[in-house]
Amino acid sequence: MLGNYLKIAFRSLSKNRGYSFINITGLAVGMTCTVLIFLAVRHETSYDLNHANGARVYRVSTENIDEHVVHSGTFTSLPDVLRNEVPEIERVVPIWREWDALLGAAGTNTQFKETAYFVDNGFFRLLDRTWIAGDPKTALTQPNTVVLTKAYAEKLFGTADAVGKTVRFANTQDLLVTGVLANHPTTTNFPLDVLVSFPTLKRIKPDYDRYAWDGFGDNFQVYALLKPGAMPQEVMGRSAAILTKYKDREAALHQRFALTALSDLHYGDNFSGRTANVTMLRTLSVIGLFVLLIACFNFINLATAQAFKRAKEVGIRKAVGSNRRSLMYQFLTEAGLITGLAVLLVILLTWLTLPTVSNTLGLPLSAADLLTLPTGLFMLLLACLTTLLAGTYPAYRLSNMAPIWALANNVLTPKRQWFTVRQGLVVVQFTVSLILISCALLINQQLTLFRNADLGFNKAGIVVVGLPNNRPDKLQALRNQLATSAQIKDISFSFNSASAESNWMQGMQYRRGVAVTPIKTQLKMGDSHYLDTYGIQLLAGEKLRDSDTTAGAFKVIANEVFVSRMGFSQPNEAIGQRVYYGDGKEFATIVGVTRNFNVNSLHQQIDPTLIQVVPNNFYQAGIKLQTESPTIEAMQIVLAQIETAWKTTYPDQLFDYSFLDDTLAKAYKAETRTAQLIETATLLAILIACLGLYGLATFTAEQRTKEIGVRKVLGATTMSVVALLSKDFLKLVLIAIVLALPVAWYAMSQWLQHFAFHITIQWWVFALTGLLMVLLTLLTVSFQSVKAALMNPVKSLRSE
Repeated sequence: MLGNYLKIAFRSLSKNRGYSFINITGLAVGMTCTVLIFLAVRHETSYDLNHANGARVYRVSTENIDEHVVHSGTFTSLPDVLRNEVPEIERVVPIWREWDALLGAAGTNTQFKETAYFVDNGFFRLLDRTWIAGDPKTALTQPNTVVLTKAYAEKLFGTADAVGKTVRFANTQDLLVTGVLANHPTTTNFPLDVLVSFPTLKRIKPDYDRYAWDGFGDNFQVYALLKPGAMPQEVMGRSAAILTKYKDREAALHQRFALTALSDLHYGDNFSGRTANVTMLRTLSVIGLFVLLIACFNFINLATAQAFKRAKEVGIRKAVGSNRRSLMYQFLTEAGLITGLAVLLVILLTWLTLPTVSNTLGLPLSAADLLTLPTGLFMLLLACLTTLLAGTYPAYRLSNMAPIWALANNVLTPKRQWFTVRQGLVVVQFTVSLILISCALLINQQLTLFRNADLGFNKAGIVVVGLPNNRPDKLQALRNQLATSAQIKDISFSFNSASAESNWMQGMQYRRGVAVTPIKTQLKMGDSHYLDTYGIQLLAGEKLRDSDTTAGAFKVIANEVFVSRMGFSQPNEAIGQRVYYGDGKEFATIVGVTRNFNVNSLHQQIDPTLIQVVPNNFYQAGIKLQTESPTIEAMQIVLAQIETAWKTTYPDQLFDYSFLDDTLAKAYKAETRTAQLIETATLLAILIACLGLYGLATFTAEQRTKEIGVRKVLGATTMSVVALLSKDFLKLVLIAIVLALPVAWYAMSQWLQHFAFHITIQWWVFALTGLLMVLLTLLTVSFQSVKAALMNPVKSLRSE
């Protein structure tokens, strides 16, 4: 029986090649989109799921209660307190991240810059790692020891047999390799290639904990393994007591500890540098569903339209004994065959487009992901669901015909009813396409704002170079070397740039009489050239001097937000005022006030900010070029000059650089990817909708051939015939516009709320969207309409 069904199905597909092509292509495009999205979502939701103790592992972060912001970093004094005073915790593991650490094989000239992580053996109780060599219980107990991954051992030494070899760290410290790990999987938030024993940190950076409870950065994080049965809320409930004891009561009112589960780390800041955007994943899933639905609606529309031609076939089959069930099986088999052929095309399209999708999303996807069991099962399930979704309704309608009525009328059902069904499906297709077009236009407007917004400082023409050490003599030597170049305007040494992804958070107080105002502050540490190099405008007071580093005589520059938190309305009112550091023991005097500038990305409001000279924390050089947009040749010359100065000052260090504007643009990678995804989905939705629209236009023209012939005989012009065939589709577009634009406006309004700085939605975007859809519809329909209008009426009326 199945063989007979398949034979009839192949015969039907062969007889109607045009409609078969549209159906197979439309379904293939829709299903390919769905499969690609499945691969992306599956990858993003499978991070760190297979650790034995994973359900009990949490990151202890610091939450700003007032601003509802959770920082991944925390206080350097917290680990000992958690070990000694929180009974719910079984093990505490601090991790210090050292950016751009210079590593080399001892006795060779081979050197690489790599992020090194200082951990203790407890790390391997939290996360399961496969050991190639070494003892996980003792590998990182002693100072000056390091564990490498197999890939990094081969990179340094040319072999994975690295235990017992020596790694030169920052050209100052020798580390003994005590273990080699198997390469980490791609789905981990801890892709740590270089793990140095935590006792080594105390030798390399003896003052790493000098801020204790006063401030923190994201480079120091704390992870905890809770005891079986312990709840994270119990640990969080101890925040107030700990902060009151080791800081003050005021701090406990504005801060607390937040525990982030291991399974949730991928949705926020983590060591992998790849963050899953929940909004994007949901958007991807919705897009995949919509594109697939559009493809299925195409199939339904064209299948029901074809029913007019198959009415006699159904009537004859019923007359000779076929029952409704067998007819439904027959038509579902045809739908299954079309879906099966589409699946073959899906595999090819997915294989061809996966590299591009992987690059766009920034995910390590490969063709191997297509060969996994979950992917195979998903494609099988998708094929079955698509067959049922696209084939059930047409099969039901076709099998429901009364044989005598079908044979007598050669039509399936009254025209009005069938037109209404197809009309609703076409409206849905247009509605989805209009929503996607509107969203794509508005997202691109927001990205344009990101690129062109006034940040309060100058980001163009600044080369950023990391500093291997901050010895004053080295910094001065580098400045002297760079100052000889006519291509360089200014140089500033600092903790980081005017705007950075990671900033130093510092608790400050302003005291007026007995009143104390706590101010959570972004502390920017830079030298006397900081304002000039980054083009930050000074509104009142004076600039900092490099000598403003004496305890008891610290001087700072505040921004306008900080001044307003102090209670002043004019910048000059803050000049000469004292502000106190977290514990209230030390203070600094405000000597200047700057215009507000975005220390973070445009996702966030401008925070209270202080600028202070702290030479011990100068880790990078910002080099301002004379020209903001130099030619390629000029840029090559100045980069060569910077490299020469670098090698003269730091002959044993690797030279590396970046451009500030490029670095800042990375903060909007998620939005850029979302825009690319929406644009791609829009093109796919329009392609599928146009294929279906073309098929329906063809069917409509065929159905009304004799009517057109009569109209032309009676004097109708070509334009009037085109208008006749197009107006019904234009009505559908207008209905879709009315439905789609409010939805698009609401969706984008909600999305824009994620940004402190965002565009205002303007009416012309929706007007342009509607106009584009009208033109696209006319273009698609007009081809068949003009063809039908130009047909010789004698041919169309010959059979009458």
